[in-house]
Amino acid sequence: IDKTFGLIFSQRVLLALINKGMVREEAYDKVQPKAMISWETKTPFRELIEQDESITSVLTKEELDECFDPKHHLNQVDTIFERAGLA
Repeated sequence: IDKTFGLIFSQRVLLALINKGMVREEAYDKVQPKAMISWETKTPFRELIEQDESITSVLTKEELDECFDPKHHLNQVDTIFERAGLA
């Protein structure tokens, strides 16, 4: 997860903005450039998101915490290991 600079969370940020009433295109225009900068400069994605007042004025710290919660991506790990016969 760290090797992606947090980019795996970009879709969750995008969807959170949409769920708060932002038009999808506007949300994309806010999130996508941050993702590209993060990748190109190796800057943590969350750091860039937190610096953008147009995003932090819509999403609370708690909502951002939820967006960046790695448990969302790991909640099926046990099931996957069981299916693969590794558990």
